Amino acid sequence: MNKPIPAKNDSNGACMNLSQARCGEKLKIVTLRKDSPATARLRELGFCESAEVCKVADRGACICVLMGTRVAIGPELASHVLVERVRR
Repeated sequence: MNKPIPAKNDSNGACMNLSQARCGEKLKIVTLRKDSPATARLRELGFCESAEVCKVADRGACICVLMGTRVAIGPELASHVLVERVRR
């Protein structure tokens, strides 16, 4: 089993895993775990660097609005997506 991307801080603010983000937050994808076999599938679903995503629910599956479409991924996959909050 792959380990999730660790949270980190950078000059733009706090980065976190998608699974750690609060519901209702507008987020920007910073990076995906590079050594995960699921990375290709995440990219096919639209999870790519600089894409904006809004997490809308977290009840078992992580449900996000991505490019106007609701997408559900499991918590383990969500932990492989590193995001930062979008400043309003």
